[in-house]
Formats: sequence, C-alpha cells, structure tokens
Amino acid sequence: MEERDNRTVRNAAYLAVVAGIFATAGSLLGKLAGGVDMLSLLSLLLKGILFVFMIVCNTVGCTFFVKALHASGSSLPITVASAATNYVCSAFAGCIVFDESTSLTWWCGTSMVLLGLMLICYVPSEKRAPVVEEKLKHQ
Repeated sequence: MEERDNRTVRNAAYLAVVAGIFATAGSLLGKLAGGVDMLSLLSLLLKGILFVFMIVCNTVGCTFFVKALHASGSSLPITVASAATNYVCSAFAGCIVFDESTSLTWWCGTSMVLLGLMLICYVPSEKRAPVVEEKLKHQ
C-alpha cells in the first residue's frame, strides 16, 4: 500500500512539473504573439496562430495541474513543484529566446519565494507531531 502511495505522489509531482512547463510555454507564446506587428495579413495570421497556441498551452497546463492536485493529498507541494518549474523554465526561455539576463537578485528572490512555499508545505511527521503539539501548548 505504501509503495502505491509513493507512486501516486511521484506521479502527482511529474504532473505538476509538466503543468509548469506548459505554463512557461503559454507565457512564451503570449510574449511572442504580443511582439508581432500587424503590418500585413501574414503577420496578423502569425499573431493569431501564436495566440491560439498560447491558449492551448495554458489549457493543457491547467489540465495537468488539476490532475496533479487530484493525485496529491495536498495542494501545496503541487503548487511548489509547478511554480518552481515555471520560474526556472521561464528564466531559461527568456535567456535563450529573448536574450534576457537574470541577476543574482532575481535568483535570490525566486529562491526565497520557493523556500517560503516549501515552509508552508512543511507538515511534521506523525512521530514528531506530539512533540510539536507539546511545544505549542507551552508557548
């Protein structure tokens, strides 16, 4: 039974990572669509195609995210995995596609956001739960 639970959690994490990747792809396509000038019919068509693909990517990403939430016992780890994937993939996509740079401050800020999400997700194990409850009673 425990092995099945571990596979379910692992599957939920994979789904959350895929959701983060699709969120990055949707953002990338949206930025590309916004950068296309509507000077000709061909550029208008390109903008429309990019916009449709952006909607498709976001829809697929939301679908994977909901499946990950359904497979997980808690929404918080799924949110952390998806957000982390989205942040990191967005940084790399920005560097590769748009020649953007990220600073140490950006990476520190992203790390702090992810650390905060992980702290929110922290649930004491059942062995430590009575110790935590006892400490809270004395405060």
